[in-house]
Amino acid sequence: MIGYRSVFANDMHWRDNQGGLFPLSPPFMISELEESEARKTMKDQGALFIRWESEFDQIKQGAWWHIIKDGACSLSDLSSNTRSKVRRGMKTFRCEAASRDTVLAHGYQVYCSAFSRYETHEARYSAEAFREAVLALPEQTEFWGVWNEATGDMVAFSENFVESDVCFYNTIWFEPSALKKYSSYALFYEMNRHYLEDRGFRYVSDGARSLSHETQIHDFLESKFGFRKAYARLNVIYKPWLGVLVKVAYPFRERIGNVPLGPFKKASVLLKQEEIRRLCEEGAL
Repeated sequence: MIGYRSVFANDMHWRDNQGGLFPLSPPFMISELEESEARKTMKDQGALFIRWESEFDQIKQGAWWHIIKDGACSLSDLSSNTRSKVRRGMKTFRCEAASRDTVLAHGYQVYCSAFSRYETHEARYSAEAFREAVLALPEQTEFWGVWNEATGDMVAFSENFVESDVCFYNTIWFEPSALKKYSSYALFYEMNRHYLEDRGFRYVSDGARSLSHETQIHDFLESKFGFRKAYARLNVIYKPWLGVLVKVAYPFRERIGNVPLGPFKKASVLLKQEEIRRLCEEGAL
């Protein structure tokens, strides 16, 4: 999620990314947002659309969710297989809080290495763009880093947004070679323990369902670390002209998604979001 502008409106934090406004504040803080307030915020910020959740963690199932952990996180609560991988990861890597300066100094190579794993329409940042993006992250951002104990090299880092006793693991970048040695197991275990046990947070979250690229991280966190889906209703409001375009293009969303060009990929993400919004509106599971 590196590379967004943060704004404060309606007593909540938002991120402005590629023309859309998305909530940074926890969903339970935003669930009572009135449509009129959302429209005003969208207009004031010059956004093309605004998105937020309601009924967060109050419905049993649905098409939209955040992945969260709000339960026990000690090593003994994990499966024997996961405990083994956490221990092996912790023998090879050191996981601890990092400063913004540390990420600026050592994070770009990690970012480039990790970016190569993703299938996404988004462009990779240059070194200077990466620096500007990290500097622009809001003050509520906390960083964690992972270092190879033998070489001293940074092999992963996490960008976390903290507010109201909730921590969002907004973006985590792993060098592929480090993943094979269980760096992800060590990092998630240490961050979960830090925020849930040491600081007594309400929950930690890896964010909402992904629309822009395929990711298996949510399945990983559910099966290995006891995360769960917290279902919610997705709300989206568009600028009038964009709303018309979405309505016209919606019946052709599958064809649009099959075109391997950047603008079509972006349109496909927008139409997938609209599909989920409609499913939530209809109450479909």
